[in-house]
Amino acid sequence: MNLGKGKMEKIGEMGKQGKSGNKTASPISPISPIFPIFLLFLLLLSCSPFRYIAVDTQNPAAITFPPELRRILVVNNAVTQQEVPYESTLRMIPDSVKITADSTAFDFCRTLGEIVAEHPFFDDVRLLEGCFRKDMMPLTAMFLTREEVGQLCDEHEVDVVISLDRLLFKLKEDTEKVYGVEVIGMLRVEVSGVLRLYLPGRETPMTTVLLADTIKPDFWFEPDDMLPHSLLFSSDHTNLLRKSARLLAEEARVHFIPYWSHDVRWYYVASESQWKEATAFAVSERWDRATQLWLTLYDRASSWKKRARLASNIALGKELTGDLEEALKYAERSHQLFLEQLGKEDETVKKQEVYVRVLSNRIVEERRLRVQMGE
Repeated sequence: MNLGKGKMEKIGEMGKQGKSGNKTASPISPISPIFPIFLLFLLLLSCSPFRYIAVDTQNPAAITFPPELRRILVVNNAVTQQEVPYESTLRMIPDSVKITADSTAFDFCRTLGEIVAEHPFFDDVRLLEGCFRKDMMPLTAMFLTREEVGQLCDEHEVDVVISLDRLLFKLKEDTEKVYGVEVIGMLRVEVSGVLRLYLPGRETPMTTVLLADTIKPDFWFEPDDMLPHSLLFSSDHTNLLRKSARLLAEEARVHFIPYWSHDVRWYYVASESQWKEATAFAVSERWDRATQLWLTLYDRASSWKKRARLASNIALGKELTGDLEEALKYAERSHQLFLEQLGKEDETVKKQEVYVRVLSNRIVEERRLRVQMGE
């Protein structure tokens, strides 16, 4: 099955509500009991020397494929569980209840293949239909032999084989406290898998990826359902397991293609007119204009605190406009100024030190990201 040549998309990009999803806030009356709290919140916000912002950063995949490996075959090499363990601390599970993991491995492989096919680095992504293995030992994670890998690559004209060599599930029913309230009958799906990458001509896999997660479905069993077993056993567990397999495959994307992550940054504000103007540009995400004004203020700043805060702001502006080397330079200046005046145990110094490490790591990862993007 040919999954096609992928198109680029921003993975994990923060969602935005449309107009239909917005809610109009009711005005707060001065006689409302929450009015004093609201005023206190505004006062604290106005007194804060900095503002936090959400930032999306693109990260390289854990595995960097050499440029010549651009054709992928995804293989299901995992034997289906004919009996998925079901544990409950709330009731006895009759021996007659049998839950199988039918089609879960294929769902995992198909989902992973479609995700990899989205990335423009790969020319072709294919999926081998059916299970490659013929034994009946789901607990084992059998290796593909060198001969099998060579045969698969030759028959399907690919460079790499991504093989799901094991996929296991376990269902657990228990109680859990949610916001301090004990919820009875919460169901969890524990899922684990073994993925291996094979190259033709090698005796051993290129790499092995171990996957594991606990997935909590969005439903609970009510106390009245504890006596009869009808609700528990009439639930569509097959679809639940198949969905869990797809979710695990989506999480595995970080190993094969670049992905987006959410982070938090901050910038300092002040009452000075030109600083206010820079803040207005920052609020509107015009980081180039904000950075220009911060640089002007930095050049004529006389106090160490002002220079340290402006250097931190400039670092953020440079980062968000793509100049990571300059961003690191100003972040280090800010950290050094804070360190000299406040000492290494100060929270501001520690926070700035973390930002320096983040930028240093981003510079290293940016090189890998460019290779993975084919630049």
